Amino acid sequence: MRELPIPPDAKTAEQAIEVARGWIVDEKLQCSLFPTIWAETPEVWGILLADLASHISNAIATESEMSRDQVYRIICKRLLDEIELPSAEHTGDFVDWDENS
Repeated sequence: MRELPIPPDAKTAEQAIEVARGWIVDEKLQCSLFPTIWAETPEVWGILLADLASHISNAIATESEMSRDQVYRIICKRLLDEIELPSAEHTGDFVDWDENS
């Protein structure tokens, strides 16, 4: 299993809350989310998705022949396509999170 590092600021902050993880498990995407963190302001999830797309675009552009804008457009198009017509059924359970676990 390969886990990504925790951001250094999260280790030293007074408060740090993990809101999402994504895994490829036996070639299938699985996510672990804290969906109610922004229950009163769900639009913040859109900000998170846009921020992720921006960081991913910058990183891929640095390591490939594509520009940041090309990568960003590809990601955004696929996101909208996936929202409109999902490539797979979205399943899963909502479980209570025990802060002390």
